Amino acid sequence: MDWHILEGSNYGFNIVILLAGFILAGLFVGRLSERYNIPNISGYLLVGIIAGLVLLFFDRTFYLDGFLLITKFCLGFIALSIGLELDFRKLKARRNEVFIVTLTQATLAFLLTSLGLFVFGLDLIYALLLGSVAIATEPGPILSLTKRYKTKGELTDTLVPLHGIEDAFAIIVFGIVLSFSVTTKSGDPMTFAAILHGPIYELIFSIIIGVVIGLVLRFIIWQLDYEDIDKDMVVFVSTVASIMASIAIANRGFDFFGVSVHLSPVLLPMVVGITFANTSTKLAKHETESMLDTFSPPVIIAFFTVVGAEMVFLLADGLNSVPWRGMILFGSVYVVFRIVGKVAGSYLGGMLGKSSRNVRRYLGFCLLPQAQAAIGLIMYARIRLEATPNANMMVVIVVVGTLVYELLGPFGLRHSLVRCDEVDANGACIIKDRRHRLSK
Repeated sequence: MDWHILEGSNYGFNIVILLAGFILAGLFVGRLSERYNIPNISGYLLVGIIAGLVLLFFDRTFYLDGFLLITKFCLGFIALSIGLELDFRKLKARRNEVFIVTLTQATLAFLLTSLGLFVFGLDLIYALLLGSVAIATEPGPILSLTKRYKTKGELTDTLVPLHGIEDAFAIIVFGIVLSFSVTTKSGDPMTFAAILHGPIYELIFSIIIGVVIGLVLRFIIWQLDYEDIDKDMVVFVSTVASIMASIAIANRGFDFFGVSVHLSPVLLPMVVGITFANTSTKLAKHETESMLDTFSPPVIIAFFTVVGAEMVFLLADGLNSVPWRGMILFGSVYVVFRIVGKVAGSYLGGMLGKSSRNVRRYLGFCLLPQAQAAIGLIMYARIRLEATPNANMMVVIVVVGTLVYELLGPFGLRHSLVRCDEVDANGACIIKDRRHRLSK
């Protein structure tokens, strides 16, 4: 039975109703989870997982397409917000340190994950692809918890700019590995230009288009009179329009002299935020951030609840064609070796970059969350590899990994921020108050 036909024009409205329910349920479950000293993000994700299981039971997996559109917009919103936090003037004194730490942890996560999967029996091309996906870190938990607890300090200052460098590095590594995998599988001769032009185009055009959109946003807001009663409305609408344009362009891509260019849905909107933050006045940047902060709670809740439902659908679809033994073995290897790579790489990078003791010890635990960006990369790889059994297994491995990382990652992030004493007094009061109630 084709439920799309039966529902007809109600499909979109049903998505909206589900989204409203997700946001409300996520709001209250998130608040409840914090009473028991559980990060609210984990509560949001739990709502999504339960909702996904219910929808799966009633055979409503066709909502996946609508869910993907929602998470892509939310991811763009989060990425732009992260970009707004990146002020090159503040980073100038620590840019070498941040660069070294980011590349070291990303490289070690890639190498250890790839090597671990290959040693345990996965074909080299698939091990390398999963290793390249292991580089990606989800920015959502970092934005949510740093805003929630108003964190300040060296660890926070390292986390914010890290994503831009890491995403650029992930694009290059993933693009090169995917090109290598496709040519190896097809038996075509490999050339350096053919392997490299895909990721280079993606990186260059994501930056160029992001800079252009960021400058347009800056020009619109620069023209405002700060006595204008509609100023806040213009700032908010212009920023949301910039996010929508960024996400649409990033996800649709374009052809460049016969080459299909796929842009980064994380890097492009992040560059928009970076460009605006570093070309605008402090007042304009502050007011834009304030407007987005007002709108961010429903976006954050929507993102994590819908991601939870998405992962249930993708996992159910992948398990139909994946052997259980392989999924459990390689899924466990992927999770463990990525964690080791992130933690050890952050510590080693901190030593090479002469970071503080807190950054060396705790940064790796802040980089565990992984969700939409990683799933998007591995789904694209699956399409390019024509959905072979091993390609399907890769999707299941990443989905299982994201479930583990998204449930446990916020604990590591919050624990690290608290241990480094970077939580604002108000945030510390929230945590202490909940601990006090638990002790009663």
